[in-house]
Amino acid sequence: MASGGAALSLVAMTTVAISAPPQPVLNSVFPAGGCSGCTVEVSLTGQNLDAVHSLRCSHSKISATPGDEGRWLITIPEDVPPGSFDLQAITENGLSSTRTFVVGNRAELLEDDASNDLANAQTVPLDVVVNGRIEQGGDLDHFRFTAEENRRVIIECRSERIDSPLRAVLEVFDADGSRLAVNRGYFGIDPLIDFRVPRDGEYIVRVYDLVYSGSADHIYRLEIDTGPRVLFAFPNVIERDKTTPVTLYGWNLQQADELPGVTATSISGVPSPPEQSPQALDRIDVEITPPAAALTHVPLRQASTEVGLEQFAYHLPGAHAPVSLSLTDVPVTTDADPNHDPTTAIPLTVPCDVSGQLAVPEETDWFTVEARRGEVLWIEAFGERIGSPVDLEISLFDEDAGTELAHFGDEASGIGGKRFALNHVDPIGRWVAPDDGRYLIMARNLTPTPQVDPRRLYRLSVRREEPDFALAIVPRSEAPSALNVPRGGRLCVDLVALRKRGLNESIRVTAHDLPSGLECPDVWLGPRVSRAPLVLSANDASEPFVGGLTLLASSESVTDRPVRGSTVVRGGRPTGWSRLIDQPAVSVSGQAPLRLTADGHETRPHHLYGDLDVRHSPGGILDVAVYVDRQHTDYTAPVRLTGVGVPDLIPKQTFTIPADQEQGHISFYLPPTLPVGTYTIAVQGETTVPAGEKNEQGEQPTENVTVISNPVTFEVQPAAFTIELDPFAPRQIRRGEIVQVGYRTRRVNGFIGKIHTELYAAGPVVGLRGRGVTFVGQTETGQIQVIANEDAPLGRQPSLRLYGVGVVEDEPVFHGSCFLDLEIVE
Repeated sequence: MASGGAALSLVAMTTVAISAPPQPVLNSVFPAGGCSGCTVEVSLTGQNLDAVHSLRCSHSKISATPGDEGRWLITIPEDVPPGSFDLQAITENGLSSTRTFVVGNRAELLEDDASNDLANAQTVPLDVVVNGRIEQGGDLDHFRFTAEENRRVIIECRSERIDSPLRAVLEVFDADGSRLAVNRGYFGIDPLIDFRVPRDGEYIVRVYDLVYSGSADHIYRLEIDTGPRVLFAFPNVIERDKTTPVTLYGWNLQQADELPGVTATSISGVPSPPEQSPQALDRIDVEITPPAAALTHVPLRQASTEVGLEQFAYHLPGAHAPVSLSLTDVPVTTDADPNHDPTTAIPLTVPCDVSGQLAVPEETDWFTVEARRGEVLWIEAFGERIGSPVDLEISLFDEDAGTELAHFGDEASGIGGKRFALNHVDPIGRWVAPDDGRYLIMARNLTPTPQVDPRRLYRLSVRREEPDFALAIVPRSEAPSALNVPRGGRLCVDLVALRKRGLNESIRVTAHDLPSGLECPDVWLGPRVSRAPLVLSANDASEPFVGGLTLLASSESVTDRPVRGSTVVRGGRPTGWSRLIDQPAVSVSGQAPLRLTADGHETRPHHLYGDLDVRHSPGGILDVAVYVDRQHTDYTAPVRLTGVGVPDLIPKQTFTIPADQEQGHISFYLPPTLPVGTYTIAVQGETTVPAGEKNEQGEQPTENVTVISNPVTFEVQPAAFTIELDPFAPRQIRRGEIVQVGYRTRRVNGFIGKIHTELYAAGPVVGLRGRGVTFVGQTETGQIQVIANEDAPLGRQPSLRLYGVGVVEDEPVFHGSCFLDLEIVE
């Protein structure tokens, strides 16, 4: 099995045909886990997995060797802690998509296929994990266990949390077939039953799909356990580098009472889960020292919405799985009774985090802050994003709670799109204090429920306007995929930035520890830009390999933020979803059918000033020259160009390079409202390439391909002037005709020099001539005379514009343009 470390490691892969190779897709790994110190035999399902060379796990000590009949033997050393890890197949066509592999510390069994009814229930011991799957629609799996009266048995099913499409339902029956308990969702849609055995005897657990669907991918891990299990920790956020007393809540924790420094107690009156009779949660007090450095490998399953959280895993010895805690750099206040009305509000010192709990129905927690007039506070609450079953609402009031000043609800963020959903029900808001004084903050849960539930945790962050961000790379495909770079080609993924607390500046992303032959130029997300293309390129001589990809991001005020990886678990709506992965991995395999090279810094020829290096500014035009290197010289097709990662303020453009040409241009207008900063875009090309040999009739089969250029980074500097076309300027010109095109220039930012304007295009201006005009002094309006030749080609000329050069002491310094949409007609 390939290592999960940061360095890229060589693996053996064969060269494939020039046409686009099929993408390996891993649908499921069965069983989807094993216990520490064991070797487990697994089978893989998916597409294009015929030539699997190895398996890659995000934990470097977990290894794999080939087994019989296409199976794999995964060895888990004893020192690998419990947790969730990422698994991929390595094939001759590169890496497969990612699936979850769970490491546990309980005995493991496989489901017996004959356990389809109560009478034929499979007999299993306690403290076991049963790996099963619902292979056909309507299947029911049954498992029989024996337990003594008053024994506490926790029955939990993992399906969604191991990337399975199964919508599991759990039921418990007694020996007579009477149903005693049912659960359809406890950890999100994954069910759990806290079962207190009513009397000595046999009991049966049933597992099935809520809508009675099934397939080979409908896998699950059923845990029937009487050992220690941690449900959550309180406080759930602790300060970095500070040893903190923490209370762990869960089941059967008394068994851990013999650990040094541990005290086990019990909290009563807690229904768990709500539809059952009240059960008591155990609690145990421990001291936790968080890691000093930021962690890049965390054995936790994390949703895409958790990208802005820094978390670590704490494992109580003997417990079945680690529990997640958040890290913060500011002091933490713990919510404590009584603070359920304005008169008992807990005072907060900004900045701070609060770890709170809304266990009682209709409960409200109140806090106070002191603020100066005009002071900006960012208030953010975490509930859904830390796995808590709450829908939080935050309100700000004046000192006597008589007037609500602000109200924050669900965060609707569409920047991640369908492939990286960032919408959640946690409130985030910016508030400006109207006057000096004391203000009240109220937190409450909007989810209606009549029961007490201690799982309803929250984290409240109160900060000043201290900018920050989090970044993730997101595949451009809406289907499960991996980062596979073809030799001689490129791969593009999206960089998605979650800007926090008012960060508007440019963000720079840099790749580290790349091997020879693989390139990943720096990427800039311009001011207020939340998406940009990250392009990986492999040259023709690159050796096949697979390894981790390390990316760090910085801005003017924030440095060295790690960039998280992500994967699409299931494509499509409404059942598709994505999640974070431990570390992104990249492979080089196959061969690109063609290669695009883009250049956004070519000089512009000028009849007065020679070749000019363009200084981009708002109110100008960015010209990107695109070169096509086709592998098949005996077959050519047009290449349709579009921009990738173009900021929303910049109008989208297209261009087509004809089949008989190898070069073209695509041009983008930089509007006057575009913020000054550094930006990165890329160019996408769509075309057809040969697919296989010609048929008997001599016809060449083809396939559609999409390729990407290298990234184009450009700096936008303050403008000296802008050019605006007269709204009544002509839009058509006849062959042999002369028209006058009116326009206006506006000098800005103190510029008072000359402006020379003329007709220009990124390529040659064919059949049109324009007589240039020079503005001096305070002249703002003018006309340029355009002449169409008698043989001018009919139609519109791409990227035709009015182009101005601003002069300082007879040196061309500034540039400005506006497109001229002029059609040549008969």
